[in-house]
Amino acid sequence: MNVGTISKYLSPRVIAILLLQFLLLVVFLGYRAYQDTSVECVKCHGNKEKLGRLNAPWAFVTSEMVEKESHHPNIQCRDCHLGNGRAKDENSAHKGMLRMLIVGEDGRLLSRKQGYPGPLRMSGDDLMFSLMPKVKINGKLYMRSEVRNILWHDRDPKTLGFDPKIAEKTCGKKGCHPEELKQFRTTMMGRNYRQRTMRTWLKPYGPHNCGPSFADLKPPDVLKSAGFDYDDSRAIMKDLNLPFSKKQATDKQKFCNVCHAGCLDCHFTPSNKKGVHTFTKTPQALGCSGYGRGASTCHPGAMISRRGETYIGNDYSIPQGMKPDVHYKKGINCIDCHPTGEKGMGDMERKASCQDCHLDTESAHQRGIHSNMDCSTCHISELGGYQITIWGPGEVAEERNPFHKYSLYYGIQTPPIIMKDQKGKWMPVKVWPHSVGNIKKDVPPADKVRFRWPEGETRDAYYMVGTVDNLPANNKHLLWVEFEQAAHPFGKARTCDSCHSSETQVSESTWKFYDDDGSEPFSGKHTIIAGAKGLFFRDMKNTSPIKPYPQSKISDFASWIYLKDKWVVPGDFSIKADRKKYQKYKDLYNRLWEETRELDKMTAPLPGKIRKRYREVKA
Repeated sequence: MNVGTISKYLSPRVIAILLLQFLLLVVFLGYRAYQDTSVECVKCHGNKEKLGRLNAPWAFVTSEMVEKESHHPNIQCRDCHLGNGRAKDENSAHKGMLRMLIVGEDGRLLSRKQGYPGPLRMSGDDLMFSLMPKVKINGKLYMRSEVRNILWHDRDPKTLGFDPKIAEKTCGKKGCHPEELKQFRTTMMGRNYRQRTMRTWLKPYGPHNCGPSFADLKPPDVLKSAGFDYDDSRAIMKDLNLPFSKKQATDKQKFCNVCHAGCLDCHFTPSNKKGVHTFTKTPQALGCSGYGRGASTCHPGAMISRRGETYIGNDYSIPQGMKPDVHYKKGINCIDCHPTGEKGMGDMERKASCQDCHLDTESAHQRGIHSNMDCSTCHISELGGYQITIWGPGEVAEERNPFHKYSLYYGIQTPPIIMKDQKGKWMPVKVWPHSVGNIKKDVPPADKVRFRWPEGETRDAYYMVGTVDNLPANNKHLLWVEFEQAAHPFGKARTCDSCHSSETQVSESTWKFYDDDGSEPFSGKHTIIAGAKGLFFRDMKNTSPIKPYPQSKISDFASWIYLKDKWVVPGDFSIKADRKKYQKYKDLYNRLWEETRELDKMTAPLPGKIRKRYREVKA
């Protein structure tokens, strides 16, 4: 007897087909579950004796160690590294496995045995390079010369850039951090938006210290993948007197990509003490500064080298030995002042607010005669990093390239020049001259200093000096001056006279050229003069002999020798003040300073609680 209508179709054949489909589904799901394991990884890497025979004792790890170090309960090797957790032989197990990328000087990836034959651990006495692989020679540790960078495994091995498709399978997969990855892909940091906007040396908003986007993807609204795009390369070629191949563009772009961050750059913090699988939920200042992986990853590139800033100071500064920011000495991390913005993970607030902590001081500042100045205008007294940047022929990835960046003119600029931003507010800037050679067409001087992002997204500016011809080589040379806003290191305020002893600003720059290409190291200096009639670079000279390498010309790496008087920026950079009013306030300040010193002496013998209260009131 038929029951309902389904029974009309339930013939033995249909039932057999349904059962077969059900069995196939069970087998498929069972196979996936069977494969989704790291059992063989754990067996191999938990066997000290076997790893010893393989000369890899450093690779010993257990599930318990990983869970404890990473604070990820029930985590498996495959969750982060992929690979085949059921395979028993090394090649099959490691097929498709994600691992640390060890980048050689030629841009190719080195094997672990070639580039980092030992445990991932900090070593040596230079903190900025502490995680880089070392070799011991005569009892001393030296950097392995064949290794340029170490990058984490959320990067594309071909482009060396962050790859969201890899992150989708690891950090951003279901059950882990998919929402955070979704947020990150929309941020300036995740999209690398500003760098990808710079198409050529001239468009859309002039040349930049970092150079154009040589072969990168077009700036996306949401980052979908890693890869290369050669539209910009072709546009750059049209403006150039020399051949510029696809391979040369690719080499340049790969080395640009290492600077820009992915998930692991901020959150992976391997530690000698806590373990190699240590993660941190809240990024620390060391992570923002590259976490011991050299001067070309994360903020050592943009902040320390380019802007000349430092937050951590000492080893994490260029030149090394600069004083740390006072906030770092107080235990304040970058993210404490630059929290996550409305777009979520990776959307860091660029502008910090001093009044969050210094409410009374900020309130008094807004009522004072210096209300139209950033706090940093007074509290930054020196800037390091690049002092000159020359783009010219040289080696990139150990092959000739028209765009070697000779930027390692490392030195100190003091005191910083101050200028007004888009809204007319005074700020400190690092100012330095630039040149790129072999530009085909004439470029006229600009009429004024221009801000790259006029709406105030950044406060960085540049002045296009234009092209100069008739140098011994690499003509024409495109010249510009970069003005990069500085926000660190905060310290004791500059003296009043450093701004008001004269309406004309004077900053001294001393430097040393360290590049591996071009020439043996040499020293030099110049003076920056900024006044009512413009900004000038004067007395540019080397203070030790220049000894070029055989394949190099002076015009390649030191075209400034022929261009000393060419970097001239029109405009009024003077600091005007009523001299009588200035003297009045200076006398008042000096009198208060002397009275405060007397109070310091009087309170010195008093009990600790009273002295503490006095310091609080005084502050």
